[in-house]
Amino acid sequence: MTRDRPAAPSGDRLALMLDLDETLVYASEVELGRAADFQALGYHVYRRPHLQTFLDHVLARYDVGVWTSSGRLYADAVCAALFPPQALRFVWSNARCSVSRDWTTGEYLNRKRLQKLKTHGYRLERLLAIDDTASKHMQNYGNLVCVSEYRGEDLHDDELLRLIGYIDALAGEADVRRIEKRRWRENTAASAPKPL
Repeated sequence: MTRDRPAAPSGDRLALMLDLDETLVYASEVELGRAADFQALGYHVYRRPHLQTFLDHVLARYDVGVWTSSGRLYADAVCAALFPPQALRFVWSNARCSVSRDWTTGEYLNRKRLQKLKTHGYRLERLLAIDDTASKHMQNYGNLVCVSEYRGEDLHDDELLRLIGYIDALAGEADVRRIEKRRWRENTAASAPKPL
């Protein structure tokens, strides 16, 4: 299922790059207090509440791809369980991440540099990254909508429902990078996102 070479974007349509773990799903080697929604490579995988509503909405309106820091086989297995065949423009795994060192902690981190998608025809001003880990997007200023981490237990989580309205509001922006997104949840109640 992995599309190593992304399909070309559809004109000026907004493109979404979705993360998997702790953003759309939670995967664990042991079951939580309930049965998993499905299994992938020995992991018990739990869908975030309202995931299907969110995916149905964005797949109908936007170009959608997945970029995860997990391995390729895992990415393919989870995407096969979540998405209809051929629905995604690309599926990238940790092999596409850039490794860099945090000189404060000494830790090596996987970074998702959206510039790599630009070389495949994606315009950064029309590209949103949806991820729970801001540190993976240090080079993508203005493209990230950082969602709360999903750990598989909150059955009342409504983050994806709120995100639908926010993405729709951003879809009309010529350059999504100009919009302040750090407090995006507050803007879901407003009629339009606030520019910087």
